[in-house]
Amino acid sequence: MHIDQKGDPRALDQACAPMPEALSPDVVVYLCTNCIPQGVNLPRQWNQDGSRVLVREVPCSGKMDGQYLLHAIEGGARGFCVVACPKGDCHLSQGNYRAEIRVHTIQRLLAEIGLSPEQAQLVHFSSADPPLQLEDLVRSTVARVCAFEENTLRAKVTG
Repeated sequence: MHIDQKGDPRALDQACAPMPEALSPDVVVYLCTNCIPQGVNLPRQWNQDGSRVLVREVPCSGKMDGQYLLHAIEGGARGFCVVACPKGDCHLSQGNYRAEIRVHTIQRLLAEIGLSPEQAQLVHFSSADPPLQLEDLVRSTVARVCAFEENTLRAKVTG
């Protein structure tokens, strides 16, 4: 048992405790801020088909490192989705191409370790498109990822 500076023996134990399974998402959506149209009302987390979905905004889809994408899978998520600018229309030059290369690399790595490459999804969306289309696109992509069985790494993480 550890005691913090104020004498509470539970403080450090609580800080070091693993996150409860309820906080661990089943699907993580990485959404490029340049793809978000004005007036969009996409929730930051929701339940879909019995799966927890977490949306994380990133400054540019090209800034997503493969290590962070794999971290979602290692953390027990069934998969992830990266929403990038349309091909040839990236707000930050070539971020969407970098994102595509990284997602394809992760798909190849997933196949090598016996997981389905489709657990890593890349979709394109423009901020000029109607806001409701973004939610439809994200939800349909999440539904494809949710179709996969629960990640076998989740049991190892929570067990």
